[in-house]
Amino acid sequence: MSIFRRENVSSSAASSGGSAESSSQKRRITHIAPGTSIRGEVTGATELLIEGEVEGEIRLDAPVTVGAEGTVQGPITAPVVRVGGRVAGNVTASDRIEVSPSGSVEGDLSAPRIVVAEGAFFRGRVEMTGGGGQEAQRPHQVRPPQSRPASEPETS
Repeated sequence: MSIFRRENVSSSAASSGGSAESSSQKRRITHIAPGTSIRGEVTGATELLIEGEVEGEIRLDAPVTVGAEGTVQGPITAPVVRVGGRVAGNVTASDRIEVSPSGSVEGDLSAPRIVVAEGAFFRGRVEMTGGGGQEAQRPHQVRPPQSRPASEPETS
Protein backbone atom coordinates (compact mmCIF):
# COMPACT_ATOMS: atom_id res chain seq x y z
CA MET A 1 0.00 0.00 0.00
CA SER A 2 1.23 3.49 -0.66
CA ILE A 3 1.90 6.35 1.68
CA PHE A 4 0.06 9.45 0.53
CA ARG A 5 1.81 12.02 2.67
CA ARG A 6 5.41 11.92 3.73
CA GLU A 7 7.50 14.46 5.58
CA ASN A 8 11.21 14.75 4.82
CA VAL A 9 13.49 16.30 7.40
CA SER A 10 16.49 18.13 5.98
CA SER A 11 19.81 16.39 6.58
CA SER A 12 21.21 19.47 8.33
CA ALA A 13 18.42 19.35 10.93
CA ALA A 14 18.96 15.65 11.53
CA SER A 15 22.72 16.00 11.90
CA SER A 16 22.52 19.07 14.13
CA GLY A 17 20.09 17.40 16.49
CA GLY A 18 17.33 19.88 15.57
CA SER A 19 13.72 19.06 16.27
CA ALA A 20 12.06 17.04 13.54
CA GLU A 21 8.84 18.90 14.33
CA SER A 22 10.18 22.34 13.35
CA SER A 23 7.99 23.51 10.48
CA SER A 24 10.87 25.40 8.88
CA GLN A 25 12.96 22.20 8.75
CA LYS A 26 10.49 19.78 7.15
CA ARG A 27 9.25 19.49 3.61
CA ARG A 28 5.81 18.00 3.03
CA ILE A 29 5.25 15.82 -0.03
CA THR A 30 2.11 14.05 -1.15
CA HIS A 31 3.23 10.85 -2.87
CA ILE A 32 1.12 8.84 -5.29
CA ALA A 33 3.07 5.59 -5.36
CA PRO A 34 3.50 3.12 -8.25
CA GLY A 35 0.47 0.85 -8.51
CA THR A 36 -1.86 3.57 -7.18
CA SER A 37 -4.55 4.98 -9.45
CA ILE A 38 -6.54 8.13 -8.66
CA ARG A 39 -9.50 9.50 -10.61
CA GLY A 40 -10.84 12.98 -9.93
CA GLU A 41 -9.54 16.42 -9.03
CA VAL A 42 -6.33 16.89 -7.02
CA THR A 43 -5.98 20.26 -5.26
CA GLY A 44 -3.93 21.61 -2.39
CA ALA A 45 -0.79 23.41 -1.26
CA THR A 46 1.52 20.44 -0.68
CA GLU A 47 4.22 19.34 -3.14
CA LEU A 48 3.04 16.37 -5.21
CA LEU A 49 5.11 13.43 -6.51
CA ILE A 50 3.26 11.19 -8.96
CA GLU A 51 4.72 7.75 -9.58
CA GLY A 52 1.34 6.09 -10.08
CA GLU A 53 -1.61 7.13 -12.26
CA VAL A 54 -3.84 10.20 -12.06
CA GLU A 55 -6.85 10.73 -14.29
CA GLY A 56 -8.30 14.20 -13.81
CA GLU A 57 -7.32 17.79 -13.15
CA ILE A 58 -4.36 18.68 -10.90
CA ARG A 59 -4.31 22.22 -9.44
CA LEU A 60 -1.73 22.94 -6.76
CA ASP A 61 -0.03 25.90 -5.10
CA ALA A 62 3.17 23.82 -4.83
CA PRO A 63 5.48 21.98 -7.24
CA VAL A 64 4.23 18.91 -9.13
CA THR A 65 6.62 16.16 -10.25
CA VAL A 66 5.53 13.35 -12.55
CA GLY A 67 8.11 10.62 -11.93
CA ALA A 68 9.49 8.33 -14.64
CA GLU A 69 6.78 5.73 -13.94
CA GLY A 70 4.01 8.29 -13.40
CA THR A 71 1.16 9.04 -15.79
CA VAL A 72 -1.35 11.89 -15.80
CA GLN A 73 -4.40 12.19 -18.03
CA GLY A 74 -5.71 15.70 -17.57
CA PRO A 75 -4.53 19.29 -17.13
CA ILE A 76 -1.87 20.29 -14.58
CA THR A 77 -1.63 23.78 -13.04
CA ALA A 78 1.10 24.58 -10.49
CA PRO A 79 3.98 27.01 -9.91
CA VAL A 80 6.55 24.43 -11.07
CA VAL A 81 5.85 21.27 -13.08
CA ARG A 82 8.53 18.63 -13.74
CA VAL A 83 7.68 15.77 -16.12
CA GLY A 84 9.74 12.59 -16.17
CA GLY A 85 6.81 10.31 -17.01
CA ARG A 86 3.80 10.71 -19.29
CA VAL A 87 1.30 13.59 -19.35
CA ALA A 88 -1.69 13.77 -21.71
CA GLY A 89 -3.14 17.21 -21.06
CA ASN A 90 -2.24 20.89 -20.96
CA VAL A 91 0.43 22.00 -18.49
CA THR A 92 0.39 25.53 -17.03
CA ALA A 93 2.96 26.86 -14.56
CA SER A 94 3.43 30.30 -13.02
CA ASP A 95 7.22 29.78 -12.79
CA ARG A 96 8.54 26.97 -15.01
CA ILE A 97 7.93 23.66 -16.76
CA GLU A 98 10.68 21.06 -17.16
CA VAL A 99 10.34 17.98 -19.37
CA SER A 100 13.22 15.55 -18.76
CA PRO A 101 14.67 13.15 -21.37
CA SER A 102 12.36 10.37 -20.12
CA GLY A 103 9.33 12.70 -20.17
CA SER A 104 6.43 12.72 -22.61
CA VAL A 105 3.85 15.51 -22.95
CA GLU A 106 0.91 15.55 -25.34
CA GLY A 107 -0.69 18.93 -24.72
CA ASP A 108 0.06 22.63 -24.62
CA LEU A 109 2.75 24.12 -22.34
CA SER A 110 2.33 27.60 -20.85
CA ALA A 111 4.86 29.20 -18.47
CA PRO A 112 7.46 32.00 -18.29
CA ARG A 113 10.27 29.40 -18.46
CA ILE A 114 10.03 26.11 -20.34
CA VAL A 115 12.73 23.46 -20.71
CA VAL A 116 12.25 20.44 -22.96
CA ALA A 117 15.34 18.25 -22.69
CA GLU A 118 16.90 16.46 -25.63
CA GLY A 119 15.24 13.05 -25.96
CA ALA A 120 11.93 14.15 -24.42
CA PHE A 121 8.70 13.69 -26.39
CA PHE A 122 6.47 16.71 -26.85
CA ARG A 123 3.43 17.25 -29.06
CA GLY A 124 1.53 20.51 -28.62
CA ARG A 125 1.96 24.27 -28.51
CA VAL A 126 4.28 26.36 -26.35
CA GLU A 127 3.23 29.70 -24.91
CA MET A 128 5.89 31.70 -23.09
CA THR A 129 4.14 33.98 -20.61
CA GLY A 130 5.56 36.83 -18.56
CA GLY A 131 5.97 36.68 -14.80
CA GLY A 132 2.92 37.44 -12.68
CA GLY A 133 0.54 35.83 -15.14
CA GLN A 134 0.90 38.59 -17.74
CA GLU A 135 1.68 37.67 -21.31
CA ALA A 136 5.21 38.47 -22.37
CA GLN A 137 5.66 41.47 -24.64
CA ARG A 138 5.86 40.29 -28.21
CA PRO A 139 8.45 41.98 -30.40
CA HIS A 140 7.16 44.12 -33.24
CA GLN A 141 7.07 42.26 -36.50
CA VAL A 142 9.78 43.30 -38.90
CA ARG A 143 8.49 43.77 -42.39
CA PRO A 144 10.73 42.56 -45.19
CA PRO A 145 11.89 45.25 -47.61
CA GLN A 146 9.60 45.68 -50.56
CA SER A 147 11.10 44.30 -53.71
CA ARG A 148 10.99 46.24 -56.95
CA PRO A 149 10.67 44.70 -60.39
CA ALA A 150 14.00 44.53 -62.21
CA SER A 151 12.69 46.89 -64.92
CA GLU A 152 12.20 49.77 -62.46
CA PRO A 153 15.22 52.02 -62.02
CA GLU A 154 16.46 52.48 -58.47
CA THR A 155 16.01 56.00 -57.10
CA SER A 156 18.21 57.51 -54.45
